[in-house]
Amino acid sequence: MHYLASYFYFQHSVLIFVLAYTRLSIAFYMLPVLGRQVLSNFLIKNMLISLTIIGLWPCIRTVMIVEQSCIILLTKECIIGLMLAMTLCIPFWVVMGFGEIMDNQRGATISDSIDPVNGSQSSILSGFFNFTLGAIFFSSGGMKRVIAVMSQSYHVFPIGSSLGLIHWALVGRILQMLMQNSILLAAPVMLSMMLSEILLGVFSRYCPQLNAFSLSLTIKSFIVFFIFIYYGFDAFSEKTLQMFSLSAFQQFIF
Repeated sequence: MHYLASYFYFQHSVLIFVLAYTRLSIAFYMLPVLGRQVLSNFLIKNMLISLTIIGLWPCIRTVMIVEQSCIILLTKECIIGLMLAMTLCIPFWVVMGFGEIMDNQRGATISDSIDPVNGSQSSILSGFFNFTLGAIFFSSGGMKRVIAVMSQSYHVFPIGSSLGLIHWALVGRILQMLMQNSILLAAPVMLSMMLSEILLGVFSRYCPQLNAFSLSLTIKSFIVFFIFIYYGFDAFSEKTLQMFSLSAFQQFIF
């Protein structure tokens, strides 16, 4: 009888582990800071996910319903994991959007290259800011924030819970939050670029012999980097790290 109870307990634990892996692995694989260019070894990444599940084991809550099959449970965990991953990736997407806006404003999008973190094509400043936020993320205890959000997600949506409380129309808030914060971070640079465009236009009007717009990339780049030095890295460490919270994840709920 004791062996039979141990067998069923082991079977139940394996099922919980698989369901927990389904939710957390999506978040780990989508996080840009843990992309394939940074943590490329498949075995190491899965070992990291397994250790995270073991550490969160006391926090993992289950609401098992007899009628639910394993396929339904896995589908629910995939949906919740995708929601969790999207909310955790927002700070990195905001910074990448910030870099794209800055490069677009200074006319340097023609120099798109491969992002060393994601392995995808992006602008120069987008990849640089993404790499910078990754360094700030690890040095400021960002992984602790991510693990805390993952553990709190099991209190909001225990394994096997119903997805009827999810407000699917609010998924658009992620896009709104992404664009809003990207433009907010880039607002000082965008204003300075607009003023520089006006001044270059006036200069070319009164000095047509010199093509002022041939110097625009150099002038705009100097203005962008000069202004960014005063507020950029402080904004990264304060604004973006505050986004690693459960509030964005809870926006999906009525």
